[in-house]
Formats: sequence, structure tokens, C-alpha cells
Amino acid sequence: MKSEFLSVGIDIGTTTTQVVFSRITVENTATSFIIPEVKITNKQILYKSKIHFTPLLSRDKINLEKLKEIIGFEYNNASIQKHEIATGAIIITGETARKNNAEQVLSILSDFAGEFVVATAGPDLESILAGYGAGAAEASNNLTARVVNYDIGGGTTNAAIFWEGEVIDSFALDIGGRLIQIDQQGVISYISDKLTQLIKRLHLNLVVGTVPKLTDLKVLTDIFAELFIQINSNQRLQEEVVQLFIGHTPKGLEIEKVMFSGGVAEFIYSDYEISSMEDVILFGDIGPLLGYSIRKNFEKYQYSLIESREKIRATVIGAGSHSIKISGSTILFDDNLVPLKNIPIIKLAEHENIEHMFKALCDKVKLYEDIPVALAFKGPRSPSYLQIKKMANKIVEGFATNSQPIIVIVENDFAKALGQTITNMLNKVKKVICIDQIKVDNGDYVDIGKSIANVVPIVVKTLIFKH
Repeated sequence: MKSEFLSVGIDIGTTTTQVVFSRITVENTATSFIIPEVKITNKQILYKSKIHFTPLLSRDKINLEKLKEIIGFEYNNASIQKHEIATGAIIITGETARKNNAEQVLSILSDFAGEFVVATAGPDLESILAGYGAGAAEASNNLTARVVNYDIGGGTTNAAIFWEGEVIDSFALDIGGRLIQIDQQGVISYISDKLTQLIKRLHLNLVVGTVPKLTDLKVLTDIFAELFIQINSNQRLQEEVVQLFIGHTPKGLEIEKVMFSGGVAEFIYSDYEISSMEDVILFGDIGPLLGYSIRKNFEKYQYSLIESREKIRATVIGAGSHSIKISGSTILFDDNLVPLKNIPIIKLAEHENIEHMFKALCDKVKLYEDIPVALAFKGPRSPSYLQIKKMANKIVEGFATNSQPIIVIVENDFAKALGQTITNMLNKVKKVICIDQIKVDNGDYVDIGKSIANVVPIVVKTLIFKH
């Protein structure tokens, strides 16, 4: 069995907005005729849009009408209709995710994306998608090394560490090219409040409405560049730079190879030199200087960088080609219940004693006040019928106070047997979705789409809007 479907990626970033269309191929790769094993076997980029400046009505509001116009133009240019899209992602990234109307924009734009496209914002998801789009996952496989990709855009830096093709850590920082903006007369027109404390502690003369010295700006961008070195070497971080992390800091893993993507990466991998303010204000911000500082800093420490496959387009390509996972064919599923979006995860800690593992499930489900929630756990590799029956019984008990469908996600390959057992116990009182071969964590959300070519598309994400 071989099937193809279209995917869209739309990235609305701090500085730029981009659209990409991809063709996803899924095939049954199983050698046995009894148990199918359906996998994504190919991802082909069909169309890359122009790079548009993200339209704003003000510092804190996105120009929705102009944005719709841009995306509609790219659909027409690619000769693709909305109804042809099966899956993909619309993401608002960087500082744009903090605009006052970000959630409204995503709600309205989801119309551009077919019946199942995730509309989301969140620094960890952005980091992972950019890492895949840049080629870091592939590089970690080819080089047998831990590879970090730093995606530096206008408002944020999103980092993901890969090992053997899988994400093992992700984090984000308030570091970006447009956090300080400078007009063509060389006057500072904007400084993000994210930098206020750091500028004050460094005693830099950087004030809106004044002409900055190149030396003051370079002190700041050099601090940013040094921070990347410190993270890579797992050094103790200074207090003023710890404040730049969004949500959480890295796990402290050893990093062996480094790559950069995003708009600033265009200056990291180039030979663009900066000797005056005229060189800095090429795009009206500190992006070129930040890229220059990183390049010179890595040369000083004799770090050899891997060149990313994609730079400014990494996130949008990740969104279009890498945002979805597919559940296996041995699942229990009801197309009438989907699409489901933004379903919170309850992840169970593993324990050999099944009763102990499910002990607190009822209390956890009650916290969600009768909204859909997904239970997730790894489970035994080859569970016996008795084990499946025990798990099913505990799940039915745990969801007794919740009137919503029972949604279960297991990592190992026994979802169909578990789902059927739960269904039989409920005697059709509730609908059941039981899917497998998907790994999630507490704090994640999932989107579950209608089945495509007998497989179920899943997007795992961290959903965060910051106001």
C-alpha cells in the first residue's frame, strides 16, 4: 500500500511570514501480511513561498487582513486549493506569539488549512520543527553525535538537541535580531523589554530615540554569542543571561556538533563583515551584527559549525514536512470523533504493578472538569490478555467521572487489543480512541486528525500563548 497526501506549513514569525507545501508518502513497510506497519517513507517539498514581512497594525497587534491576503496569494501562486490539504501546521512563532490577537489570528487562519491542520504556538514545538527543517535530526544520525540546532529569528532563539534522529532536549531564549530596531538615520526605534535588565546591568548606552555606538551594540551581541558557547560546553551561566530563557533552561546535556538556522544564520555562514553602523542597519535591526558576533566567537574558540540544510526557511519546512506523526494500523479509532485539537496529556509513570501505575488516574482526570483528555503511558512490550484486561479496567474506572470519549495513547504496539477491551467493558456507553507508537509527555497536547490512507495523523505539541 502506498498513498500520498498534501501538507502545508505556515510560519508567522516575528520578522517574516512564509508558506510551504509538501507531499507526504506513506507505505506499508511490513514484511508480514498479518500485521501492517505503515510509515512515512518520503517528504517532498513542492513549493516554497516568498519571504514576506509579517504585517503588523502596531507593536502588539497582527494585521489579520493583510496576513490573510499574503497566505491567499501563496495558495493561488502554488495552484493549490484549501480542500486539497490533508494535514500540516500553522504556527505563530517568536515574539509574534505574544501579540494581543495571536489566538484570534490562529483561529481564523485555520480555514486555510483543510480539515486537519494544527494551529499552535510554543517555543519547544518551534525548536523541534526548526531542528528537523534545518537537518539536525538527520545530521545526528549520520555523524553519530549529539547535534544542537539554534534557530535564531527576529524575536527568539529556539534550540533542539538531537541524538540518533530523535529530540532529546529543547529550549528557547529571548535572543533575536529584531529585539533592537534601528531606523535608516541610525536612531534606535525599539528595544524589547526582554533586554532592559541586561542592558542596565552591562551599563550600555542603548536608549530609544538615540544614536547608539557600534561598540555598545557589539558588547550586547557578543554576550549573546558567548552564551551559545557556554550552553554547548555546559558551563555555569551568569544570572543576567539565565533570565533570557523562556520557560525552562536546558537539561545540561553534552553537545558535540552545532548548527544554526533562522534569518540570523544567513550572516553566521556568510563572509559579511561589519565595520560601521551602515553595515549593521541593513535590515533595520541588530540581526546582521548578531550573526557576525556568533561567527567570530565560534572562530575564536575554534568551534567547527555544521552548515544547516535550511536557514531562514527551517521552521516553515519543519512545520510543513515534520509536524505530523502517524499512529500504527493496530489501533482502535473512530473518524466521527475527529478532528480533535489541543487535547491535554495525562502521562502515567511506568511501574511493573499495573494497579500502582493507575492508582491516581481518577484524581488526575477530575482535574480537567469534563473536557477531553488523553491518557498516555508506555505499557508492556508484549502484554498478556490478563494485563490488557487489568489496564482496561483501571482506565474505565479512571474515566468514570468524565463524560467525554476515552482517549488512550500507548507507546508500545497493543492499542487495538486494549481499545477493544475498553469498548467491550463500556458496552457502547462511551466512544473510545486508542492509538499507539506515539511518545508524549506531561505538558504536551495532541491534535488527532481524520484517518488518511488508513493511518492516523497526530501532532504532539506544547501549546503556550504568552501575553
